Amino acid sequence: MWIEDLAPYGDAPNIVAVGWLERRHAYPTGIVDVEVFAKLAALLKDPWQPWVAGGGHPCDLCLYKPEAMGAKNVLVPGDGKVFVAPELMLHYMNAHRYTPPDEFCRAVIACPPMRSQPYRKALLAAGGGVLLRQPPAT
Repeated sequence: MWIEDLAPYGDAPNIVAVGWLERRHAYPTGIVDVEVFAKLAALLKDPWQPWVAGGGHPCDLCLYKPEAMGAKNVLVPGDGKVFVAPELMLHYMNAHRYTPPDEFCRAVIACPPMRSQPYRKALLAAGGGVLLRQPPAT
């Protein structure tokens, strides 16, 4: 499923998408600081997810055969917004040189550990309270 980076994810304008890539859409490439990659990997080990997708999504950026599949999403509180990113973002960064927006990278570095009280407070401060009521319509 493709969603433009920083576009609203659902009905709430402060819940935004990052890293929802598809083959037929261009995306920024480059080198992401390894600290961002490592921190995002740590956040994705057991992400808090208020909703769960029904099944996995294979990478369609791989040339011949998908080398990765993802089913989880990660919610990263930022400055006045919450970023929603798919688990496949790690693969996109590593294998396809995807470069997420700088503001997302800064939010990843600043993100408290998943499921901690500081994470919950950061999520609420960023406007993520809507996620506790119902999943966004995409």
